[in-house]
This record gives sequence, structure tokens and C-alpha cells, in this order.
Amino acid sequence: MNFELLPNEIILDSFEYLSLIHLYQSFFALNSRFNKLLCQQFQKFHLDLRLTSKTNFHQVCQNYVLPVIDRIISLYLSNDDNTPQQIEHFLSHNYQLRQFISLKSISLSCLRSQRTLNHIMVECSYLPCLTHLTLTDSHVSMSENDAQRLFDHIWSLSKLTYCCLDNCFVDENYFPNPTIISTSLRHLNIRNMTCSLSTLTRLCQCTPSLQYLSIMFYDDSDQLNSLLPILSITRLNICFESSIIILQHLLQNMPNLYHLTIETYDFLLNGNQWKEMINKYLLKLKILQFKISSVAIGEYGEIQFNEILDSFRTKFWIDEHQWFVQCHLLCQYIPDTRYYINIFTLPYTFKDFPDVTNCILSRSTRPYDNEYLTCDRVINLHYKSSHFTVSILSHVRFCNIQSLSLSLPFHDLFLSVVCRLDRLISLTVSISENENLNNIQSQLQLLLDRAVRLHSLRCFYWPLSNHQLLLMEITSTSVRQLDLQGYNCDFDEEQCIQLSHSPLGIQCETLLITVKNRRNILNLVNNMSNLQALNVQCLDDNWTDENNLTSSIDDELVEWLRQQLPSTCTIMRDTFHVHDIRLWIR
Repeated sequence: MNFELLPNEIILDSFEYLSLIHLYQSFFALNSRFNKLLCQQFQKFHLDLRLTSKTNFHQVCQNYVLPVIDRIISLYLSNDDNTPQQIEHFLSHNYQLRQFISLKSISLSCLRSQRTLNHIMVECSYLPCLTHLTLTDSHVSMSENDAQRLFDHIWSLSKLTYCCLDNCFVDENYFPNPTIISTSLRHLNIRNMTCSLSTLTRLCQCTPSLQYLSIMFYDDSDQLNSLLPILSITRLNICFESSIIILQHLLQNMPNLYHLTIETYDFLLNGNQWKEMINKYLLKLKILQFKISSVAIGEYGEIQFNEILDSFRTKFWIDEHQWFVQCHLLCQYIPDTRYYINIFTLPYTFKDFPDVTNCILSRSTRPYDNEYLTCDRVINLHYKSSHFTVSILSHVRFCNIQSLSLSLPFHDLFLSVVCRLDRLISLTVSISENENLNNIQSQLQLLLDRAVRLHSLRCFYWPLSNHQLLLMEITSTSVRQLDLQGYNCDFDEEQCIQLSHSPLGIQCETLLITVKNRRNILNLVNNMSNLQALNVQCLDDNWTDENNLTSSIDDELVEWLRQQLPSTCTIMRDTFHVHDIRLWIR
């Protein structure tokens, strides 16, 4: 059917699935009808500027944003390697964030500047519809008092219901300790901020409507702090490093928990202990998901393994709740024989799969224990070739992997275990010593041919010099980002030219690389016609970690590059990874 023959209502509904950039690039100026739909009738624009070239970015900011600024409901900005300094560039245009009066969601990543963050938080206080705030991978350097003020800004946003703060600070893992009470905030994800009983108490007192909480919990205190009942929380996602006693104290004060997800590493609860705690404290619990990794179980290995597994085969687990678990028995023989256990609920719901190195036994409480274990929630996978010789893994199927780290050559089982690669976005490849180059090249090319959505290729460890040629010969229709900073090579002038003429180099838009001298940077910028962003480490860079502490010291390499490259090129030093020079070129 011709799209233009559809009624306006259906076209407007379909527009909601596209970003503002795609809408204007695809439909604006086609005819008067589409112009009217975009400029007058459509009310829910999503402005996603991630992975945008610098040229397109400024075109959008100058021409597309202002006409619809009061109808933009979500905003995504990033200072990552693809778009360095994008957030600051966005704020430099001729409008203010407070003018986005319909904005409901704002997501920022890789922000480094406290000044920029403070400015954005002030502007957010003028947004009457803002309900979602996400700040990830930012590593902002600030004092504890500055962090306190940031949390107060967030908790003072009157309509905010969702907040995600992930890897926000450089110096300290500050846990939110607001002094302002938020009655609107219901969903809080602070997974990488360490919480204790005392800090959790203060947090919940200032967030009385909190329903979902995702945290990392650590508390080694000998005495239990008083924790008032937390009646609002119904969903808890927790990475827990403490004692069974503190876990019991924590859960007994959350009597309305409906959904509990928990990861532990240093202690094990068997089925009977879980049953006692649930029947005593968590009478409303309907969904239980746990993963316990590499806990030592003593010297009798399989006997203790079976005892633990049998404790989950009771009427409580199988008949009343239909909760099933899988156990892996691991054995370490050096220096002494030691046994460990991995145990997790089924279906497997975590993003990363537990390590199966030295796994000698795997069993579950499922009715059909010999069925394949399908892990469609696992999106990150890190495995060495040796892992695929384990019969345990041959019964697992991964069909939704988005980030894969793999050593070459891979085992024959690999393509059966990782049964789909069409959703793979990021691939990290390392090469084992003294391997046949032709075999590695054919396997890598096979992966790239199957990974039709692959965006990023990272070469982590390629030990032999002739493997350098491998990079120059492989092809991919989708790869646009190359990370060669883990490559066992500092690129000189000749190698930079070879890279720029290779199939992957020609289509590369974002490059991470280490070069021998600064003129190699100019060679890359001038010869890679599609290169939009560059993260480079240079061996003749005289910047030190001490320099980064003193803002008055001139950055000699950055200034030299600014003199050599066009003024339209953004050049800056990363304040977190201080040896990385980042360029946003075109």
C-alpha cells in the first residue's frame, strides 16, 4: 500500500515511532500535506541526537528544533566517543532548555563537566512536565557537598517519577542523601552507588512514594541500625554484599515486596532458608529472581551440591510457586581441591551469564532437566574458547546477545550456543597466541557476515604483527566504529594510511586508536573520508595526570591540533581518561 494513501490518524500514529531527525529527513518538504502534519498537527517529537554527525547535529539544532520546541517530549544527548562535547554544543544554540515546555524525559550520558550538569539541573526545574531523568557514564568530578546539592535539585523536581543515576561521580561513590522530600519519585535506579542500612533509611524517608529501587548494598556493621518499615517499595533489585542477618533485617522491613531480584557473591541461602524468610517476612512476594555466584560449599562437592538442590525440590518451590532453579558445581584443583556453586532461578533473567570455568556438574529442578536452557534475557556475553568445550554450556542457547567478547579461534559449539547474531551491536575480539591466520580470518569474517546490525568492532589483544593485515582485509556492511586502542600496535604513518584505505577504514565513522606521533592524527583526519569522531592516544603527548589537576596549565597537544585542523573541528581532552584526545570532526 502507498504510505501517502493512509489517513492522517494512522500516519500521525506511525510518526511516534520515529525521531525528529528521521521525520524531517524523510517527510519534510515532500508536499504540503506532510508539512502540515509535521509543523501543525504532530504533538510528540522525540529528539535523539546520539550517533549524529556533527553536520547533521548543527543542522537539526539550527533548523528543526525551534519550530517544534514546545512539542518535544523526549531528549537524548551524549558526549560519548561518537559525539564528544555534544551536550555543550546543544546548550550553546539560541534556545534554552526551559523552553522545552512539553519535555517529559531527558537522558544524558558521558557528561564530564560539573558546571554543565549544574546548569542543566537548574533548567530542569523550569520544565513543568518532566517525569524521567537519566544520567549515565558521566564521571563528574565534584565534592560531597556538590553531590548533595545535585541530589536536592533532583528531589525538588515536582513531577519527577523516574530517576536513573549510573556512574555519575569520579572521586567518591556518593549515595543520594537528599534533604528535600520528593512525593513524586517512584522509580529509582542507583545500581552503582553503594548503600547501607543507615543510608537506605534516610533515602526512603525523603522518598516516601518510592515503589521500585535498584541498588548495590554493602553493610559490614556488627550492629543493626534501626530501619523503619518501608511500606511503599514493592519491587527491589539489589546486588547484595553483606550477611544473612542483615538481609533478613532488610527484608522484614519491606513487607509489601511483590517482586525481588537479588544477586549475591559471598553467602548462600538454601531452599529451606529462603522458604522460612519468605513465609515470615514476604507474604506478598510473587516474583523471586536470584543469582548466587561462586560460593564455596566445602570439601564434599557433589554430596553438598545435591543437598542444596534438593532443598529447592519441595512442595513450597515446585507446587505452590512454580519457582525453579539451576545449579552449577565448580571445582578448583590448584592449590587444593575446592568446590564452589552457582545457583540461579529459572527462567534466567539477568543480563550477564555466570562463569562456567571449571564447571563439572549442572542440574536443575525443572520437570525436564535435559531441555536446553534458553537465556533470551542475556545481552552481554564474555567467553573464551575453552569455555565452549564444557558440556554444560552446550545445553545453553543465547539468542539475544547485543555485546559479545570472544577469543579466536572459537570452538565448533559456539555458533550453536550463540544461536543468533542478528542483534549483536558490539563485538570485542582477542586472538590466541600462535594461531593460524587463515582460520582466524575466516571465523572473524563469518561472525561479521552474520552480525548484520553490528556497529562497533573492538580489537582487544592481537599479539602477532601479521594479524595487523587481518584488520585490513576483513569486511562488514554495518560496522561504523573501530576501537583499536587494545590492539598490540601503535600506528605509524604507513599503518595509518593502510587503515584509511582498508574496507573497514573507508566506512569508519568513529575511530579509537593509539598513534606514534601527532602528525599521524592529521593523516587519519585527512585520509578517512567518512570519519566523524576520533578518540586518539598519542605517544608524543606530554600531558600527565598531575597536569589534569591544574587547570591553568596549557594543553600543548590540544592547542597544536587546533592550529592544524579546521576551526569547525571540536578538540578536547577527556577529563576522566586523561590520555584520550577526542575530536568531533564532521
